[in-house]
Amino acid sequence: MPKSKARKKAAAKKKQQRREFHAAAGARGVEIDGAPQGTWDDDAHELLVARGWVAYRDLEMDQLGDGWEWLPSQLPLDAGVGGEPGPTSVFAAAEGGYDVELANPNGTVDPDRSGHYDTLEELEAALDDLEAWRVPADEYVLPDEPSFSADTPWAICQLYAGGMIDHWELAADLIHFPYEQTPDGFAAVERAHRAGLVPASLFAAVVAGRAA
Repeated sequence: MPKSKARKKAAAKKKQQRREFHAAAGARGVEIDGAPQGTWDDDAHELLVARGWVAYRDLEMDQLGDGWEWLPSQLPLDAGVGGEPGPTSVFAAAEGGYDVELANPNGTVDPDRSGHYDTLEELEAALDDLEAWRVPADEYVLPDEPSFSADTPWAICQLYAGGMIDHWELAADLIHFPYEQTPDGFAAVERAHRAGLVPASLFAAVVAGRAA
């Protein structure tokens, strides 16, 4: 039976830290305190969401402006050493165009794995490669007994619905969970989705991540 991961930080604090991290990466110096701010791009939003990217607009992170995450690239929670593993992300840049950061094992932004596209057409042409990219297996080490936010997929979904874990933790858990070790298997996640515990966009990302 998978073991649950000890929870050391309040969910609200973790969400704020992650929002501030992405604000620094995506807003490029725009202040995050005070009035709402951010850069918005409806055309990019339509393109990326149609391809299965999860949007900040749908994650209560819209005060940062537009950002999108390719959650199938999310590593397991245990992959992070000294930080939280993050998925491949696209941000609408304040100076125009789009900033891209590839998935990472510890929340760091590697200059060699980040870039900028001046136009939506350039970004669209690169999406197949961006979506296919994964962190090389030799860049992180998983424990022999991986841990998850809860002992069962259903309980993980309940934690997310109750605001106890963030969306990326839900994706990390449900993409990499050893379903063969539980009686219901992935059917528990499908049931949670039908019950409204897991939004359609996140459920689709989990399905895509498991298929990759």
